Amino acid sequence: MSTDPRPAGPATGWIERNGWLLAAIWLVFLVFPAITIASLDDETTATKWASIGLLLVFAAIYVSGFHIQNRAENVARAKPEVAPDRPSGWYHLAGLVLTTLALYALVDLPAIGVVPFVVSFAVFLFPWPVVLAVFAVGVGVTVALPLAAGAFGDLWFMTLIILAIGGATMLIRVVEGHQVEQTRLRTVLAVSDERTRVARDVHDVLGHSLTAIVLKVELARRFLADVDPDDRAQRDRIDACRAQLDELEAISRGALAEIRSTVGGLRAANLADEVTVARTVLADAGVGLLVTGEVNDVPEHQRPTLAWVVREAVTNVVRHARASQCHIELAPGGGPVLLRVTDDGIGLDGRPAGNGLRGLHERVEAAGGELRIGWPDDSNGLGSGGTRVEVVVG
Repeated sequence: MSTDPRPAGPATGWIERNGWLLAAIWLVFLVFPAITIASLDDETTATKWASIGLLLVFAAIYVSGFHIQNRAENVARAKPEVAPDRPSGWYHLAGLVLTTLALYALVDLPAIGVVPFVVSFAVFLFPWPVVLAVFAVGVGVTVALPLAAGAFGDLWFMTLIILAIGGATMLIRVVEGHQVEQTRLRTVLAVSDERTRVARDVHDVLGHSLTAIVLKVELARRFLADVDPDDRAQRDRIDACRAQLDELEAISRGALAEIRSTVGGLRAANLADEVTVARTVLADAGVGLLVTGEVNDVPEHQRPTLAWVVREAVTNVVRHARASQCHIELAPGGGPVLLRVTDDGIGLDGRPAGNGLRGLHERVEAAGGELRIGWPDDSNGLGSGGTRVEVVVG
């Protein structure tokens, strides 16, 4: 059951809102265990009716579980910023299992006819470890109980059914997961392209205009320099004009700097590109660089944030560290540390964090991580001096 939006359309929207009905359709196959129970000769009418009632309870729990999950998905799609608590589904799974056990206590082997529904419920609503555990138990039940009763020759097809249903539903989940991931990637790419376009337009239009203003101010200064300073009639006006030009130049340069900063923020940072740039920048500064790990080792949604960290860390190494060696580690050890940048320079040396590091803290925290800055140990071969910058998640 997908939790991510798909390409819009009337049919797709209806399915997203009422996906639980698709699960309810399969309950028509409960008619087979119901017919089997009704045809039992060695059970009383009361037992049969009680068993049919349990099948109805089973169906209600099954549909309710999918309905609640589907409603939570719709809320998450409509208000992603709210991030509501999603129901776990454990209560419904427990209800299905208990109803199955009660049914088995009443009519014995016909109860295994509902086991495929328990498996399919788990496949769509639970993590893979739970899915595989429920599937294994389901297969075991459809084999062990008929064997113990000496009826496997008559009920072997139940094992085949649960294998087929379990395999088919798991395949559907895998395919749907790939489709959701493709949709997410297309969305990310579209947003990145739009940000790049806006950044380019801002730079081309406003950036060029402000640059032209600065040039005009400088040209006006040169014109004023040719005026005779001994002409008292013009000197006061010239001084006033120079003051206005000074103010105009300051405003223009400030606006130009802000636009460049904004454009830099709009452009999506690329981790692979930043690592490549780091090699060039550090080499030009006479700092050796060792890179361990691969960009693909880092979760994709964290890469833009880490790209900013690499950029700022390398900039600080070049400007302040006086280092001879730098080490960039991507996802070292496969643990919670996603990035570690160390150098053998003079370290922080009691200096307060600048705007760049404060901005990095905010970026990393917004991405669900933590930025740690301190002294490196000597495990990286750079000695105990210098600075260590780490991004940690979890």
